[in-house]
Amino acid sequence: MFELLIANLTYVAYRLFVSASIVTFLNKRMSYYWAVLVMSQVSFLYDNIVFSIYYSAQQMPRLVDLLYADANYTIRVLAAWWIIKKLWDYFGNWYVAVFLGAQLTFLVDYFIFKGVY
Repeated sequence: MFELLIANLTYVAYRLFVSASIVTFLNKRMSYYWAVLVMSQVSFLYDNIVFSIYYSAQQMPRLVDLLYADANYTIRVLAAWWIIKKLWDYFGNWYVAVFLGAQLTFLVDYFIFKGVY
């Protein structure tokens, strides 16, 4: 249980400090959802590392499993950041919206990566 808490804390911290910053930076140069799409690929790599450590992976998963997980993850990220945008509009605070969105999506990612590792 403690390992899951540590995974959640690193996951949410990454969303608050890195993902939100990437989207903020890219959103100045492209549309919000293109920025989210680019960020999702960087984030997928990071989450692979976090969940491979959490699940104590002994070997790399098959490429087809990674591609399937990436497709599911990208769809999940776009949906989550749509929710984050709605929360941002509602609360008026970007980081509160990202924090709440990260908590909502941690559980979904847990099961996406559980199927990979």
